[in-house]
Amino acid sequence: MLTQWLSWIPAIVLLPIGIGVALYDRRGVSRITWSAIALLGTVWWFGVDQPWRPGSGDPGGLTLVQWTMSHDKSDREAHAKVIIELDADITILTHGYGVRGTDTVLDWLGPDVKPYKYGHFTILTQLPVRRVQPIASAGDIHLQGIEIDTSDQLGRPLHLIAVDLPSNPMRSRMDIAHTARRWLDKRTRPETDIALGDFNMTRNSVALATLFPNLSHAWSLGGTGWGPTFPRILPIYHIDHVLVADWLDVQDGETIDPGVGRHRVQKVWLKAKK
Repeated sequence: MLTQWLSWIPAIVLLPIGIGVALYDRRGVSRITWSAIALLGTVWWFGVDQPWRPGSGDPGGLTLVQWTMSHDKSDREAHAKVIIELDADITILTHGYGVRGTDTVLDWLGPDVKPYKYGHFTILTQLPVRRVQPIASAGDIHLQGIEIDTSDQLGRPLHLIAVDLPSNPMRSRMDIAHTARRWLDKRTRPETDIALGDFNMTRNSVALATLFPNLSHAWSLGGTGWGPTFPRILPIYHIDHVLVADWLDVQDGETIDPGVGRHRVQKVWLKAKK
């Protein structure tokens, strides 16, 4: 458990610690050591963790939005306006119970389309939803299988897994990953194309790789701008994720400050590889 807590300390935290100790401790060797620690922490943060990359503009392709909305009781209309401004082909919300019934969202979807609510998740799309498969909802682990017909956009349907995992810092992320993986192995057919949601695991963690070993992180493949998703106002943790199969080409990926809620929104542009 101690190693888990240590792994959640962002490398950039070493910058103020190192500078502070170096300024306080007037011994030459010690000051050099702590200055080096501060420098290495900063280099690791921007070079390895890569919280920021330059943007490239709208690249086209099928658009997918993931938003961990939690319980949207603060301002449903403000949440709804964010969703329609993003105007994604597929929007998947964690919760979003009140937002999906607003006139703003219903008008955006059109008269012949209704929001889908399954378990902890809300699905907003004008594309045909072929199947919804409950996978697990126990011990604060929530997994929902979704099949959406994207044949016109990608040449084949998408099989998605919506994910909402515990945030309790006292719970082992590896134990959660192994439990969720066992449920997925029993219940998911065919193979997963996309997994997305609030994992409460960091992007480069072993637990995340254990949970979906055959998927790659969309941000690592094509993310631009500022990557971390939580907390919304000053995000330092990338705990909301979009993971994709190798037949999908990530044209771009952004995390966006919606101005409301606790998490940033993820938007990804996808095409099928040729």
